[in-house]
Amino acid sequence: MGSQFEHLKLPRIINIELPRRSSGGFGGAKRTDVSEHGKQLLDQISSLIEPVKQKASPFRLDPKLIFKIKVAEKHSFSDNLVTQIGLNVLAREPNKAIVVFSSDNELTEFKKRLENYSQIKDGPKYEYLGAIDELVPLEPEDRIGRLLDIKRVQSGELAALDLELWHTGNRKEMRKYLDDIADVLESLTSDTAPMRMSDSYIGDYLCIARIKVTNEVLNLLLLEEIVKEIDRPPQPAFETTADYNLSISSFPEVVPPPENNCGVLVIDSGVQRGHPLISKVLGEAEVFPDAKRQFIKGGADDVHGHGTNVAGIAIYGNVENCIQQRSFDPTAWLFSARVTDENNRYDEDLLIETQFDEVIRAFVEQYPNCKVINISLGNADQIYRDGLKQFRLAAKIDEIAYQYQHKNILFVISAGNAFYEEAESNEQLRTDYPNYLLNKSARIIDPATSAIALTVGSLSFGRGSVTEPSDVRRQAIANLSGYPSPFTRTGFGVDGMIKPDVVDFGGDLVLDLSYRESLGLPQVNVLPDSVAGVSVLTLSKNFNSSLFHICSGTSFAAPRVANLAAQLFTKYPKASSNLIRALIVNSAVLPKEIPVEFQCNSKQSQSQNTKQIENQLAIYGYGQSDLERAMYSAENYVVLSEDNIFIPAGKFHIYEIPQLPPEFFEVKGTRLLSITLAFDPPTRPTRGDSYLGVTMEFNLFKGIDRESIVNAYVDASKTDVPDKFTEISLDILKKKHKGHSIVCNLSPTSTLRKKGTVQRGQVEITSKAIKYNNLPMILVVNCNRKWANPDEIEMQRYALVASISHSDPQVNLYNRMKLQINQRSDREQERLRGRV
Repeated sequence: MGSQFEHLKLPRIINIELPRRSSGGFGGAKRTDVSEHGKQLLDQISSLIEPVKQKASPFRLDPKLIFKIKVAEKHSFSDNLVTQIGLNVLAREPNKAIVVFSSDNELTEFKKRLENYSQIKDGPKYEYLGAIDELVPLEPEDRIGRLLDIKRVQSGELAALDLELWHTGNRKEMRKYLDDIADVLESLTSDTAPMRMSDSYIGDYLCIARIKVTNEVLNLLLLEEIVKEIDRPPQPAFETTADYNLSISSFPEVVPPPENNCGVLVIDSGVQRGHPLISKVLGEAEVFPDAKRQFIKGGADDVHGHGTNVAGIAIYGNVENCIQQRSFDPTAWLFSARVTDENNRYDEDLLIETQFDEVIRAFVEQYPNCKVINISLGNADQIYRDGLKQFRLAAKIDEIAYQYQHKNILFVISAGNAFYEEAESNEQLRTDYPNYLLNKSARIIDPATSAIALTVGSLSFGRGSVTEPSDVRRQAIANLSGYPSPFTRTGFGVDGMIKPDVVDFGGDLVLDLSYRESLGLPQVNVLPDSVAGVSVLTLSKNFNSSLFHICSGTSFAAPRVANLAAQLFTKYPKASSNLIRALIVNSAVLPKEIPVEFQCNSKQSQSQNTKQIENQLAIYGYGQSDLERAMYSAENYVVLSEDNIFIPAGKFHIYEIPQLPPEFFEVKGTRLLSITLAFDPPTRPTRGDSYLGVTMEFNLFKGIDRESIVNAYVDASKTDVPDKFTEISLDILKKKHKGHSIVCNLSPTSTLRKKGTVQRGQVEITSKAIKYNNLPMILVVNCNRKWANPDEIEMQRYALVASISHSDPQVNLYNRMKLQINQRSDREQERLRGRV
């Protein structure tokens, strides 16, 4: 890109917020067997009530009537209806079951309405109760987490476990539950089985504790209704690293960045504070929360090396370039929080959620410029599967991001490293690449499923071995620049949201093809990442012997994006975290070369192309980000943006893309238009119907006047089907403009992109687009309320970025669009003055 210009403001059409109607919450056909169905539900209520009355808890816990409402196929049952029958929603599961509780152990209101519904008594019919299929209790097996299911507690084992309770919304009540359990565990402890509760956390939606119990006590806890889940605690997964010896004697002294530059907090295994390329850039390093240094030895310094490797990239970006240029100019301050011991384990007595909570509070509140948090840790045992609810650590990260909106912190998380579990031999890493990256075993892991964080996958440099370039037996697997690393993890995430969001360089793997002479058989080994050239170059913790390390893994792709985010925060210190995410995603492009397995072509059917686009998104997200495109506009590349905009839930904002000049269409080349939306909604891991409490989406219109769009959205707002509001609006417009292409078909489609909190739609504009009737394009952004309570969540903030580019650098798009925007702003000011 040539010249560097400041981005322009995206024109918004003022004072158009269109109302949405709320739904009654009951959908589906009426039942014909009302009387019999109602009596069955009353019998099921009796079966639920009696055991609770008779049960005496060994943990002295007050009984809670907690059970599942199974909703019939093609029916719906809103939170409001649950409340009307005297129940409270604890969770919604993907299979349409609603977990509820009641403080009234007789279920008086529910029974009263069922008696009317089943015509046992006269009164209102309460037909919506027909949506309920059955009422069932929760069983002990429902309370066993995935990791505990894989590795059950053995007889005689004293296991460290994570206990999660159903959060009733009353913190004081939840505190009492935990205290009662802790007291009983203490009373049961012995010299051979020292059981206890070592840590606990009560948030807005989470109530969890770290306990140590025997198998016998575990089985008793699994019988308690208030227990939501018990699981093995997570453990971090790190990549291996290798030394890379290189002299630095000729390098100039490191000069710290300006004081106001943004900082990156690396939550990892610590950092080597004495490293000459780190010491002057380090703002603060600490251990969390092991204040007595009983668990983590050596203080904040890095014993393993992983944290130092990540930190080097976070502060310098491309360390290899720094070496080649013999110049180290850090672009970000470094903050380090050590959360693992010398064996890369979390403290078994402490909740990782507690550690993260304390880390963020300590750094973000004390250091205003600490805005980017890099997490290159992942739990390889927690692999996401379609239909699962959010993982707990990922949910905690989203909760922190929402809680600290006013601080505008941005989490960047590595996607995690996959291993081709289905392969019978290492040779298949090469022969089956890259198809195995779409296997279920290669899906992203906790906490990469975080909705508000940027999740980063990994790319290959496309280089061979530096040490043995002519050795044909040393074969890199990906082998082409921009091909996905053979270990990267892939999407999608919770509720089908696009993950990873972006990708960056994380290295490759090399196979050693040799023969067992005695047997005449091939033997294929995966070399450690000591093969220079294919791997990432960064800093070493053992700086006295070697200043640098080489390593491969998604852990080292994430800090490249974290560094980019820090530079954007430095450039735009008043920007929201939403705007930084939007700029990063909007600047992303697919590598020039991608595997043929993920390419689209004209010979494929529409369904085949759709599947290929889904595969691309699962592997690459929106692509690899570009700092210059994110930070600056140019003559032939214009970025329009809006930040910190607040929209009422259930309403709409309308924007105008300025009319594109004739030169844009007349000059041959590639013309691209991108729209990127980022928002940070409330989240709740107990909701299987929607992890996000508020969702947003956008649609772009062409060749149509503003009034037609406004009228269509007004008409649609009068319907009683809010979940179909956008579709209704589009149908109205298409019918009124039959035969005209008025909707810009952005890729990916709204159906795919609208599931996430950062969304990009892109379209290549052809020369035929001059038939836009010389009208500006209209962008409609809408906000939909899911489960978020109107009393708590009135407004949702968001940022919006639009970019228009032409491949010919001679097309002076920037100045023409800037003039249009200024003229429009002047007209708007005159209009407002005329009103006064």
